Amino acid sequence: MRSAPAIGFEYRPSRMMALAAALLVVLALAAVALGGAPAWSKAALGGCALVYGGGSLWRYLHPRIRAVHWRQDGSVSIRLTDRAGVQSEAQGVLHDARVLGPLIALQLRWLRGRAALWLLPDNLDADTRRRLRVRLALDGARTSVNADKV
Repeated sequence: MRSAPAIGFEYRPSRMMALAAALLVVLALAAVALGGAPAWSKAALGGCALVYGGGSLWRYLHPRIRAVHWRQDGSVSIRLTDRAGVQSEAQGVLHDARVLGPLIALQLRWLRGRAALWLLPDNLDADTRRRLRVRLALDGARTSVNADKV
């Protein structure tokens, strides 16, 4: 039996996911504005929603992970960038993986951190997605009912 092939890709955040997150922030602000709370409460809740949503969106659009290489032996090599822009290499493991329709969610862990990567059709090319889905299926990743229809 052949071993699973190595898979490597550069990671970039999904624009669809960023747009969905921004839409949720706008909906949260609209819900606060249309609520029956006093004005000071609306301002505080709206500010909290804006700060939390904006911070989450910024962290999503500026990930620490730049590239992932999943080797044949199952280990994962991760290229990281810190806040100063210095790149480093880390060895880790694929802790969990789920395939939910067009979404592939990977949880990576390494010595000093962990990260969740959400891979949608707009941030990973079709060939790499296909190879990743096949390898995850061989390794027994959790999949949704309609995962093979994409």
